[in-house]
Amino acid sequence: MGLKTILFVLAIWGIYLIVRHLVRQRSTDQSATREVKSVESVKCAHCGLHLPKTEAVVKKGVYFCSKEHLIAAESDKPTDHE
Repeated sequence: MGLKTILFVLAIWGIYLIVRHLVRQRSTDQSATREVKSVESVKCAHCGLHLPKTEAVVKKGVYFCSKEHLIAAESDKPTDHE
């Protein structure tokens, strides 16, 4: 093989690498612009943990992260007949 042939093959290979890089970068940019759905979150009244509203336990408009924290918050409240 002559020197011109080797340089030609290297040039073709370099062009292939550049094109492949550009195609991958373009597909990465397109996937990064996908729409992300936001989820409304609420704060547990007992421990302060933020969690999706759909996963929260609700009682009288107050949100809790679990039934245990709902019960714990109710037991922490002072009673009216003291």
